[in-house]
Amino acid sequence: MNHLAQFIPVVLILLICGMFYLVTRLLIAYIKLKGRKHPFADNFLRSPGESLRRQLEDINLDLNLYLFSAFAVPLAIYAVVLTQAYFGGNAISAALVLYSFTIAAVFEAYYIFKLVKLINKRRKFRLGYEGELAVGQQLNQLLRDGYYVYHDFPADKFNIDHVVVGPAGVYAVETKARQKPDTGAGRADAKVIYDGQKLHFPDWTETKALEQTRRQAQWLSKWLSSAVGDPIHAKSVIVLPGWFVDRMSPNGVSVINPKQFKSVLNSDKDKKLDEKLINRIIHQIDQRCRDVHPRACEGLGGRPGLADNELKSK
Repeated sequence: MNHLAQFIPVVLILLICGMFYLVTRLLIAYIKLKGRKHPFADNFLRSPGESLRRQLEDINLDLNLYLFSAFAVPLAIYAVVLTQAYFGGNAISAALVLYSFTIAAVFEAYYIFKLVKLINKRRKFRLGYEGELAVGQQLNQLLRDGYYVYHDFPADKFNIDHVVVGPAGVYAVETKARQKPDTGAGRADAKVIYDGQKLHFPDWTETKALEQTRRQAQWLSKWLSSAVGDPIHAKSVIVLPGWFVDRMSPNGVSVINPKQFKSVLNSDKDKKLDEKLINRIIHQIDQRCRDVHPRACEGLGGRPGLADNELKSK
């Protein structure tokens, strides 16, 4: 009896996990049995930062799991030691305490490592998500000027943050949310210089963003030209929310603050797309962006994992 009693903590943990699993499965079965479905006839368009929002959901789930484990595992080890001492008649020696502490410390070190890594990843993704949200809301103001704005456009294993279509043309817009230094220098802390080849921030320099947005615009041009049957040239734009952009050269892609987007459109106002071609373009883009499936009436409101073409290439 005492020998079997030593397994009480393990049995209790398995019973609790099994109970939660059983309740979850029964709830899902009950929802399906009700035979209800959502009232929406179509999928939704993607919102700004849709892919990042979904990845943030996954990160939060992982954080909850590791946080729970960080508390549960040491308690489980402690419970096993006490159970063995009480039912098994084993004295709690210094060696046993050291052994148990070492095992718990190894688990805790692993969980803390994963938690720190996930927290840093969540902060980075959240900055990107909030940047796309801020730019998306600013670009949505173009709707009143007759432009069409799409967000988080899914391409081939990467996403274009925003696509703007209207009389002035087609624009592949890449958002780059960058933290500012806080040296007390005022506007100088928020100023980026663009020389046509590099982005010079106050204490670092970037080139990858320029190359990335060129590739995205080239891909969008090729895809749209094939989809609509007419040559389409998508122009690349990098948007830096919260930054003042000092352009030193007319060469290179457009690099702007989101509030300056109308100036880009005005510079292309003589290169107009006709209404029929615009409608054909937005028809193709709409079909590709309308892939957010309503999930309120499915299972426990969960969602499937990210498809390959929803993975961000950042």
